Order: sequence, then structure tokens, then C-alpha cells
Amino acid sequence: MELMPIIRPTLPEFREFEELVRPSWEEGQVTTGRIGRAFEEEVCRLIGAREAVSMSSCTAGLMLAAQALELPAGAEVIVPSFTFAATAQALVWNGLVPVFCDCLPDTLTLDPADVERNLTSRTAAICAAYVYGLPPDIDALTKVGERHGIPVYFDSAQGLGAEYQGRKAGAFGQCEIFSLSPTKVVTAVEGGVICTGDARLAARLRSMRDYGKDPHKGEDMVHLGLSARMSELHAAVGLLSLRRLDELVKARRQLIEVYRARLGALPGCHVQSVPPERSSSGNYFVLFITARARAGRDAVYAGLAARGIVAVVMGYLLLRAVANFDPREAREIGGSLRVLSQSPGGPLLMGIVALGLISYGAAMWAVAIARRPA
Repeated sequence: MELMPIIRPTLPEFREFEELVRPSWEEGQVTTGRIGRAFEEEVCRLIGAREAVSMSSCTAGLMLAAQALELPAGAEVIVPSFTFAATAQALVWNGLVPVFCDCLPDTLTLDPADVERNLTSRTAAICAAYVYGLPPDIDALTKVGERHGIPVYFDSAQGLGAEYQGRKAGAFGQCEIFSLSPTKVVTAVEGGVICTGDARLAARLRSMRDYGKDPHKGEDMVHLGLSARMSELHAAVGLLSLRRLDELVKARRQLIEVYRARLGALPGCHVQSVPPERSSSGNYFVLFITARARAGRDAVYAGLAARGIVAVVMGYLLLRAVANFDPREAREIGGSLRVLSQSPGGPLLMGIVALGLISYGAAMWAVAIARRPA
């Protein structure tokens, strides 16, 4: 049985890739060269950011961003409970304390009111996340930061191509960190990119992705850094993919609208809310299946699998429930955690199935099983 994957990387034609990368390959300039610079320039052109700094991964970018913002060791950083683990892992690697706050049940993004309730004298920053490609309430979060003199930055891993109030994601907060992994709308096969309007922060990040080297005296180290450079090969894939950004986002949004129309109104099911001032990148479509549905999440998942349609029981564990974020284990991972998001159950613990965006066959079958008699 041929499988319908949940997602296929949107890769450029190999011929295009080969033509672009061949000169660098023959010259032996295979990292931080002209293609990497062209990639960063194209990111800035497309999204209106002043600076773009490519990385080997989004996670490396999150780690270096926290370091480059010069957040004091042991300080607290507000993060959503509902996000991928790397949002908080990057902080723990830096000796910072993730403070988990609630997310809104309709958009699944960070609740600004709960952020404000949980600020303390130790709070050094707010890191909000795009969820399934949807921006959080950026204005409300940045206003919280401004009122309290706290920097706000964004884990925008799934957000490249999203919009907020008519502006492309990438120009908000102190910086935004995007992923270019194979599951993202725009991929470099592997990689990430940090966008910022702060030239000094960008210069620090460029040094830090290359071990922290002095840009003028390469043998000297002026920052604590990593080996997090993006190769010319990955930059070439990313550059070619970027040129199709609007086309790729449009195609995903069209498929999601089919899913939303056919599935969102089914009894016991609902979909992520998208406020009018925001547009998702379309990175994922998720269907929430509650106890009131005629078929449970696991039944839908099993039925899809039996027909070769790959789905994922999705939704990230609430991070306070992830083993290595248990406060009792904090010493073993190099930091302490303050857990403040204690709301019981509710929408974030409902069953979620993410369906493939490459066709609407999965949606059509899910409609059929959800409508069958109980």
C-alpha cells in the first residue's frame, strides 16, 4: 500500500540546485559564502527585516538568541506551556529558567494576560511562539514588555510566510527565529534564520554562530558561541525555496480552507481560530476531536493509518508535563524551573490529529468516519 505522507519537503528542482551551488562547490567555498549572503539578503527583501542571520538550525538560533540578548544567568523567561520543547530547552542550556504560562484555547497562542500575572523581579524576557504557523497576539505581548522594560522575542519556527496586521513575520520584537527544517513551508533541508532590526544584535549573532570569533581577528574569541553556520548547500536550497514563498503559502492555505470547511463544523470537532488581523503560514492543519465526536481521535488516527494516510497525534505535551522539565529533575538538566501554568485539562488536552497538506484525501476520509453513526 502506497502511503500518503503527512508532508513532503517542498524542494526545488535538483537541476536548479546544482546550477546554483556548482561554482561554490568547485571553488571549495562551501560555508558562509556568497550563496549564504544571498539567502540572508533575500530573507530581508521578502519580509522587510533589517538583518537576517542564517543558522544551522532553529534550535541553535534559539540558544544563541538567548545568549546574544545578554539575559543574566538564573533569570526567568516567560514561555508558553503549549509549544515544542526546543523553546524551553534553549533557555535551560543558557542557565535560564523557563516560566510556563497559559495559552488561549482558541488560537493556542500565549495569553498576554497570564504573562502579565506571572512577571516577577527575576523576569528577564518574554519568548512567545507561533503555533502551527499562527502568530501570537504580538501587539499585546510587546506592550506588556514595554510596560515592564522587558525584551520580547519570538520562537517563529513555523512562522515563515505568516502575517500580522498585514506585515510579514520577521520584523517583530527584538528578534524572530525561524526554522528551515524539512517540515516547514520553506526548507533549506536543515537550517534556521534569525531576523532582527538591531544591527548590533545581528553582528553579535554572526560572531556567535562561528564559535564567537572576532570578525576582525578570527583567531580571537570575543563571545561564547557555537559551530552553527549554515553551509552553502543548505543556503542554496533555502534561497531557491524562498523564491517560492508566496506560492507555497498560498497553496497550503487553500488546502487548509478545504479542511476547515469540511471538518471544522462536524459535531464534537473544531479547528484553530485565526483572528482577522493574523494570517498563518499554513505550516500545519490540526483537527481537535472532543469526546462529543462520533468517532474518537484514536479511531480516526487508526482509520487513516489503515488506508495509508499518515497523520500524527499532535499537540505537544504541555511542557510542564515533559519529563526533563519536571522541577524535581531540574538539577539534572542544569537549571531550576518555576511552573506557573496550572490550569486543569481543557482544550489544550483534547485529542488532536494533524492531517497531511498534500491533498484533501485525508480530509474526505476523516469526514466520512466522523459522520458515521455512533
